[in-house]
Amino acid sequence: MTPLDKKRRKKLQAILDKNHGYRDYHDNDVAVGKIGKYGSGVFAQRQFLPGELVIEVHGQLLSQKNYDGSSYVMEVNKDWFLEPAIPAAFLNHSCDPNCELVHLTKWTMGLVAICNIEAETQITFDYRWTAFEGVPKCQCGSPVCRGWVVAAEDVKKMERIAKRKKKKS
Repeated sequence: MTPLDKKRRKKLQAILDKNHGYRDYHDNDVAVGKIGKYGSGVFAQRQFLPGELVIEVHGQLLSQKNYDGSSYVMEVNKDWFLEPAIPAAFLNHSCDPNCELVHLTKWTMGLVAICNIEAETQITFDYRWTAFEGVPKCQCGSPVCRGWVVAAEDVKKMERIAKRKKKKS
């Protein structure tokens, strides 16, 4: 079997999304919607008040010791990651988020509003990743953007990593 090239994969994914809606999600609280030309995000369909549960994040549990996949997993405990299911799989990072991620049950996380969120507002939380070579630059557009999708205390470390990587190039 020949692997798909990026262009063909993108074309086939668009057909799959249009005809089958595997990546679509909508309920009375939240919906997955498009952001810009390529991205997706989760949007409020109603108002959420501070302290209100916005989404229960569930998905596939993965052993940390054997996991070598996406960096979008959430740490449940020292042994397990949670690969979020839709709609949570489309939650975006912001340096100035409107929600925070909390442990809800033994195997699920919860996204809780930390401010008033009006309908049609994108739901975001601060990923607070630790600094490592593969961390992307932040594109949240917030006036308080840290420049990287890392915890505030890891920004200087991330800048050093990026500087070393640039020197190697």
